[in-house]
Amino acid sequence: MSAFDDIERRDVEPSGHLISRADYLNASARPEAARVRAQIDAMLLRYPETYRDALIRRIRSPNDDRHRSAVLELAVHELLIRSGFRILAVEPPLLNGRSPDFLVEAPDSQRFYLEATVATGEAGADPGADRRLRDVLQALDDVRSPDFFLSLHMRGAPNQQIAVGRLRRRIERWVESLDYDEVNARLAADGPPPMHRLEEHGLTVNIEVVPKNFRGVGRRAVAVRTFAGGQVNPHLAIKTSVEGKAGHYGELDLPLVVAVTALDQFADLGSAVDALFGTPAVAVRGDEARHIRNTDGAWRGPGGPVNTRVSAVLFVPRLSAWDLAQRAFTLIHNSWAQRPLPPAPWRTATKHLVEEQLVTTLGEPPRDVFDLPKHWPEGDETEV
Repeated sequence: MSAFDDIERRDVEPSGHLISRADYLNASARPEAARVRAQIDAMLLRYPETYRDALIRRIRSPNDDRHRSAVLELAVHELLIRSGFRILAVEPPLLNGRSPDFLVEAPDSQRFYLEATVATGEAGADPGADRRLRDVLQALDDVRSPDFFLSLHMRGAPNQQIAVGRLRRRIERWVESLDYDEVNARLAADGPPPMHRLEEHGLTVNIEVVPKNFRGVGRRAVAVRTFAGGQVNPHLAIKTSVEGKAGHYGELDLPLVVAVTALDQFADLGSAVDALFGTPAVAVRGDEARHIRNTDGAWRGPGGPVNTRVSAVLFVPRLSAWDLAQRAFTLIHNSWAQRPLPPAPWRTATKHLVEEQLVTTLGEPPRDVFDLPKHWPEGDETEV
């Protein structure tokens, strides 16, 4: 059984802005994509057969969040069985009628529930803004520009749909008006490149051109894309995800582990620590200053411990099917949990509080956990 179609594949181009992750992985003829598909299928063979079809449908979903959620669930299942755990049940029913993803038994017969979730962004974000922005990016990438690449400097996101066909033709007319030799001469004299400014429905794009070394080569126009600076809070999406799961299942008879992958490009392990234990601060008293954490974490609120039904968080940043060998999981224990997670032979790194200090135990590299070659999915498949 495969999660992918048995078809002839010829497209070796990078993914476009509008194609879903699942559709690109299914259709790509790149050797790397073939290795990713093979790994997904191999992990599916170890997933409980009764629930395999439903998981495959999610892996094939054109909705990127749904696809990534399925990949996370499959990867966590693989991590568990490779760490010596047993999956006793998939979607075990609880008293409140809801079901976490797994009921798990450790080698010492201790049991716990595990729920996997994707932290997609901060609450209140416009769910359609990303799609509208990708429509614009694809339109700009489709611009016929045989002599120049486009360099995009972007700010904001469209709050309404932009007429992308008209936009593409507008940029094509501007590019066609530029003389290749004149632009090269201007840049050689350290002059500024020609720029076209787009402002529409809350989106601002400054478009500059970069002369191609080989004119007429390449189907895609966009070579560089940057966004305006600003403040980002990648911990907030993680915090929201954990808080949501903490109250989702009611009172539990076993520990609950929440597996989280955060999709924000700046999210890292520090973001997860801030989300759970509180954001860092400095307390100053006279000449004395000490580092503390604010009481704004998913596990530490102004009144003390909160969301104590979550026993631990299994965190991994930006997990996708393509980087199983690069994205390390870390198990973060909740010291205030109603039902603490017992020690077990996790192959991941772990973090837990000891006298108000976070202590880290190192884990194995993810490529070792998943038994993947050193440079997977690139390079020699036999290299370890």
